[in-house]
Amino acid sequence: MARTSRRRQVMELLPFAAIGSLTLQLGACTANVAAHGHRLDVAALAQVEPGRSSQRDVVQLLGSPSSLATFDNRTWYYISQRTERRSFYQEKIVEQDVVAIRFDDQGLVSQIDRHGLDEANEIDVVDRETPTAGNELTILEQFIGNIGRFNPAPEEDE
Repeated sequence: MARTSRRRQVMELLPFAAIGSLTLQLGACTANVAAHGHRLDVAALAQVEPGRSSQRDVVQLLGSPSSLATFDNRTWYYISQRTERRSFYQEKIVEQDVVAIRFDDQGLVSQIDRHGLDEANEIDVVDRETPTAGNELTILEQFIGNIGRFNPAPEEDE
């Protein structure tokens, strides 16, 4: 009789164990979300007006830029990105916002451009290595080559 009550208890707990297992499995599938960069306040960006706002106004409203243009400092970039990672898979960019603010010679905003993820271009990374002069030494050659190379103990002055 004790055996049947034990079996009955196990059978009653089985649905709860299955639900717990399913919950853990689904929890492992949720994405880790990370935000990078300069998240702009839309209301503050709306206050930046071409022809009226100066560089000082932009800094006060939006903060320091994420980056400046490479060849002139008259274009400021505010860049933000949101990524998701599921378990061990590679991160995926799910949202990206790049705001480019250009200034004229007097330091006033001349143009504001906004670019999203749909306008991003994929860049292929080159896997080649830059060749270097000389030859590659094996571990044994390095070991033998270092025998006898040491700093002698400094002589003491008498």
